[in-house]
Amino acid sequence: MNNNYVLGLDIGITSVGYGVIDIENGEFVDYGVRLFEEGTPAENKKRRDSRSRRRLTARRHNRIHDMQKLLKGNGIMLDSYHPFQNIYELQCKGLTKELTKDELTAVILNITKHRGSVIETVEEDASKSEDELSLKATLQQNEQLLKNGKFVCQIQLDRLNNKNSVRGHENNFSTKDYLRELEVILQHQNLNDDLINKILDIVGRRRAYYEGPGSEKSPTPYGRFVEVDGQIQYFDMIEKMRGKCSVFPEELRAPKMSIRADLFNILNDFNNLSVNGNKLTVEEKERLLKIISKKGKISLGELAKELDVDKNSIKGFRVDKKDKPIFTEFKGYKKIKSILEKEKPISLEDYEMIDSVIEILTNKKGIQERKEALQHLEYHFSNAVVETLANTTGITGYHSLSFKALRLLNKELFESEMNQMQLLHELKLFDKNRVSYKGKKRIEANSDAILSPVAKRAQNETFKVVNALRKKYGEFDSIVVEMTRDKNLKEKQKRIKAFQSMREEGSQNMNKMLEEWGYDPSEVNGKTRMKIRLYEQQNGKSAYTLQPLDLNRVIKDPSYTEIDHIIPISISLDDSQNNKVLALRSENQMKGNLTPFLAYSSNKFQGMGCSYSEYKTNVLSNKNIPYRKRLNLLNEEDIIKEDIAKKFINRNLVDTSYACRVVLNTLSNYFKDNEIDTKVHTINGRVTNIFRKKIHLEKQRDEDYLHHAIDALIVASIKKMNLLNGYLAKQDHDFNDLYNEETGEIRTIPGDKVFFDAKYIQYIINLKTIYQESSQYYNHVIDKEAMNFNPIKISYKIDTKPNRQLFDEQVKGVRTFDNKKYVIEKISDIYNPKENTKLIEDILNNNCEKYFINKNDPRTFEVIKNIVKEDYKIYQSNKEIYKVQNGKIKYVNKYEKDVDTKKVKIENPLKKFYEENGAITKFSNKKMGPPVKSLKYKGKLLKEYAKAIDHTQNKTIGVKLKLKPYRTDFYKCKDGKVRFVTIRYMDVEYKKKDNMYHINQETYEKLLTRKKIDSHAIFLFSLHTNELLMIERDEGTNFYFNPNKVSSLKYDGKNFELFMFLGTNNDSMNRIEVKPRYKFTKDRINPITTTFLQCKKMATDVLGNLYEVKDNKLKLDFK
Repeated sequence: MNNNYVLGLDIGITSVGYGVIDIENGEFVDYGVRLFEEGTPAENKKRRDSRSRRRLTARRHNRIHDMQKLLKGNGIMLDSYHPFQNIYELQCKGLTKELTKDELTAVILNITKHRGSVIETVEEDASKSEDELSLKATLQQNEQLLKNGKFVCQIQLDRLNNKNSVRGHENNFSTKDYLRELEVILQHQNLNDDLINKILDIVGRRRAYYEGPGSEKSPTPYGRFVEVDGQIQYFDMIEKMRGKCSVFPEELRAPKMSIRADLFNILNDFNNLSVNGNKLTVEEKERLLKIISKKGKISLGELAKELDVDKNSIKGFRVDKKDKPIFTEFKGYKKIKSILEKEKPISLEDYEMIDSVIEILTNKKGIQERKEALQHLEYHFSNAVVETLANTTGITGYHSLSFKALRLLNKELFESEMNQMQLLHELKLFDKNRVSYKGKKRIEANSDAILSPVAKRAQNETFKVVNALRKKYGEFDSIVVEMTRDKNLKEKQKRIKAFQSMREEGSQNMNKMLEEWGYDPSEVNGKTRMKIRLYEQQNGKSAYTLQPLDLNRVIKDPSYTEIDHIIPISISLDDSQNNKVLALRSENQMKGNLTPFLAYSSNKFQGMGCSYSEYKTNVLSNKNIPYRKRLNLLNEEDIIKEDIAKKFINRNLVDTSYACRVVLNTLSNYFKDNEIDTKVHTINGRVTNIFRKKIHLEKQRDEDYLHHAIDALIVASIKKMNLLNGYLAKQDHDFNDLYNEETGEIRTIPGDKVFFDAKYIQYIINLKTIYQESSQYYNHVIDKEAMNFNPIKISYKIDTKPNRQLFDEQVKGVRTFDNKKYVIEKISDIYNPKENTKLIEDILNNNCEKYFINKNDPRTFEVIKNIVKEDYKIYQSNKEIYKVQNGKIKYVNKYEKDVDTKKVKIENPLKKFYEENGAITKFSNKKMGPPVKSLKYKGKLLKEYAKAIDHTQNKTIGVKLKLKPYRTDFYKCKDGKVRFVTIRYMDVEYKKKDNMYHINQETYEKLLTRKKIDSHAIFLFSLHTNELLMIERDEGTNFYFNPNKVSSLKYDGKNFELFMFLGTNNDSMNRIEVKPRYKFTKDRINPITTTFLQCKKMATDVLGNLYEVKDNKLKLDFK
């Protein structure tokens, strides 16, 4: 049974705000925010790349191990074998002479380890940087060097002698060239053919890319062989990733670049067009497709020319970020057509053949397998065409629909005027073929939807919130959804930064312009600046009657002109620049709540010196006006009619983004299948922004997370409480005119009670109060008892999975001094001012013992020290270069850059030396020492680390630091102090036999002993990152977190602090890292646990209801 509650959802990249209101009385029932980590594709890629590197390393290790076994078994590799330094000389020698057993072993193992590259797939080197040669180009270039009979080892030896190095991208040769070289070497040794073939097989063996990882004996969910219910099953990896059709779930998706997919998209473009108010006919579409058949694309100009109309009479096309018209381009067709046309004419009528080719090129990335598949087609392509097609790049991706769906829909799109979405709903295809939700108690995410990891995680967390609220309150009258259009946090930050940069640049240009006109920029406010920008865009004329405007009056007289919404905001819901113009106050009053067209049609501008045709000509000829603004200025719909007004509002109110539609469809389908009368709506994010601005409740994004819940309450109310038809429809009044925040009095406005009903004003007051009180509550300004509303609730998604990254990949060198291990650190470039500051300060403060060069090559180091000391002698009195702080010399070099040359007036001493004399060289009697660029030194004492082992040589090559923590276990010791042990991911081991994770008991005991936690200590609880920790300390002790610097924030025996736990800060000092749970901040708080009076583990449910976690048990074995 449904209630009168409406649920609003504000879905972001890392949050879901929710708000429940009672639409009968406007009361707030529940509200909060669910937070989670971004489901970033970059993290997925990082894991994939790391996994790929590990597999490559393992395969190389296995290859070398198998080769060593073969050589030992045949008496070539002796127990006394040791590596050689001059390996390239040995390989060259082996081309013509017999080698000793040790020499032959070294040569074979070197080629086994470094056996070159192979281009299996056409997309092999897409990720190479632009300044490097691609892998394919490098291999081809090096292949040319081998054509005159040379071998790889000979070229490498030349490069080593001439360039002192054979490392780098340019040293990449093809595997087949290494195999050719090795075969020649082996032929000159006293070996039988069977052994030679076995050696060559090991060096040349390679797993095909489409095989993926694992095997039938070693199944993995990432490969072809997967264990399902104890049985090994085989899957085609490409088909597995391809996905099924959104309309016909049993059909595979069609290639994204197939003709039929592009035809589906271009017909949608055509059906969205109107030419002089009319839709395109079938005959007109056919003529336009003939242009595309020839060129593979069509422009607005070509379209207008073919239809014999003016470009300005065509509406409904898409535009890019630069406001240029765009139509679907047949990129796949163009690529294949250019290849096949070398032998015969090609047109769109050859779609069956071309789509067969595109199917192969999309599905198969291996060059050889492409060739084989193309040769099996019925079209009998020549060998030259097959070769070119097999090497074609850029044919990638799959459409959301299958060929079966596309064939059906393309016919309907061609013959009708409907666009894609209208047609799909008209034919009810989604409804006929989708999976039913009937009988399911919980709403679950649509697993077939093509969503980014970001949108997928947001969708999953949204349904958790919805299910929890349904369980608590029953079924809702309505659910209203607002969803971000940003793809990820990076894109969001980039968009905000670009906007701020553009605004700052615009402000600077405006200041310059105002100064040139003789005005003081500091005296011109933001609204007037907007008027000036519109004045410039409109070429100094008023928007509607084209009367010349007096710039001085625009700037000085606020009542002379007004900024007007072209299409009234109550209908357009558009507060963007594309819906704003500068109008004389008199013409704006005459226009009223109409569009320019309706105002002219109603003779509102009669006698003001301009006709509609003149107005229209001016709009079309003004190149400053963007396309979308032009559409608004020339809109001729009759928005006075109720049905058109409703249609217009819905068009602008509803969010049509794909991710939002997926949420909408999942919710709608669930309620429909289970005969639940809950209505689902989406709303465009700009609507809440307009509302917020109007009521002066701007988002403080960097301040806290609380605004997400407020947005959700706004979202819930906008659709159901007619706030838009009421409050937003009236533009002449500001909310501050209606309500006195100091006295709480609602002011009445004569004649406006229809628009300003007291209940709406009270609703807005309550919204602002909830946010303000919640913010004050979390900042310890007010107690819960003093609040009019409950505080906004907050919950976090906690990740307790143990299969995460163990440590950072960086390998560090180690040296032992006085029986203690230290990390070897390195200054990569001593001439780089960003790296050498510490070196300069160490030299000036006589702290040079840690640099290895100080002991190993003191004469060279003396040169470096003298350069720095000479500079200090010259500039030591200049406090902007050097200053003394706490008895130590600090190198600051704060000199500003020269305005004209843009160079620092006084250069860094080592950089300056390098620019004038070149690199410092190592001391040698012949003065021919190599250049000095980097310096190594003794770093910090090594405590926790993991050994980095080169398995091919079975030796430790360094250590990996920054071991990632999995969880922290807290204990209360017999002295009353709270201490903890940190469990790292590397301490957790998965055992397949019992399908469980284990922490070794002996390892755990050692951790306890190290922290002096004995058997008398009481286990309290375990905390993972982002879990909640409540802290109590002695009375009179200051709070850790005091955002408002209130002096009275002290523990009094009753209060406590609640933090989000982040992890261990310093294990030996029992110092942890926490942060406030309600706000975004990079600041960290580092409490020492031994100062705690007591601490408790707290948690929230999905909705943010707080509770203490009791009966905690230590788990060393878990799933």
